[in-house]
Amino acid sequence: MEDLEKYSRFTRVRTTDEEQEFSPSEQWRIWKNIIVLGAAFMIHFTAFWGASNLQSSVNADASLGTFTLASIYGSLILSNIFLPVIIIKWLGCKWAIAVSFMTYMPFMIAQFYPRFYTMIPAGLMVGFGGGPLWCAKCTYLTVAAEAFSKISGLTVEVILPKFYGIFFMFYQFSQVWGNLISSTVLPEGPESNSTDFCGSNFCPGETVQDVNPNLAPPPASKINLIAGIYLACMAIATLIVALGLDSLTRYNKDRQGSGSGLSGLKMLAVTLKHLRNPYQILILPITMFIGAEQAFIAAD
Repeated sequence: MEDLEKYSRFTRVRTTDEEQEFSPSEQWRIWKNIIVLGAAFMIHFTAFWGASNLQSSVNADASLGTFTLASIYGSLILSNIFLPVIIIKWLGCKWAIAVSFMTYMPFMIAQFYPRFYTMIPAGLMVGFGGGPLWCAKCTYLTVAAEAFSKISGLTVEVILPKFYGIFFMFYQFSQVWGNLISSTVLPEGPESNSTDFCGSNFCPGETVQDVNPNLAPPPASKINLIAGIYLACMAIATLIVALGLDSLTRYNKDRQGSGSGLSGLKMLAVTLKHLRNPYQILILPITMFIGAEQAFIAAD
């Protein structure tokens, strides 16, 4: 009878050679972490996407904004290859996410004084922080799903899509809030009858402010205000992760991931082997299309 009562109160989760007992409320704790993680990403990328969507407009001189975006995604390629395993091994998933959030802040600070020698290095920092950030996020969700599976008795294949669905529900809201903040802070341009100068009738030789006043850059004070708001969002997101997200050490003390002990080059070799899988090849065109679509929208 005592054994039955004990079983009804606790579910066993094997994390080491010894068994560690968790109460059923541990499921709520895991859900709390998923929501905290999603909320932190939503707030952080509200700032990043809001600023990125404005780069080709507010930093249009000499295509500074476009070159900055190119530096971000160029460095992100290298970051994904070499940095995630090292950073996550050193810091763990929680602090890798928090530190990666902070690497985005110089990009926002550079908006106060946008020059090539401030924006390009800041963009490179964003890219180098982005690789560990997204890999740490994926690892966190996977480990949390494995722990939840052991506690609840459901399979990881059932739990993990739910976690990703909740996370990306929060994440996709970042575009909504970012654009709402931008449209609220930045002033509307004056009404003008500029339809005769748009589309195929647009002449690059004309001064854009004379043709369409809506294309004039916003005042510097408004840009500084919106940059300050976005910088505060990034700081808040970092604090949410640092103070509200639990470490994964309670679940993965002896867990060996697929990338454990591999260098960046070895991880690249392992990744390239996936190209032998026809399903992986079929996914690549979709991924490339999404990337090209995002680049077109951001730089337009």
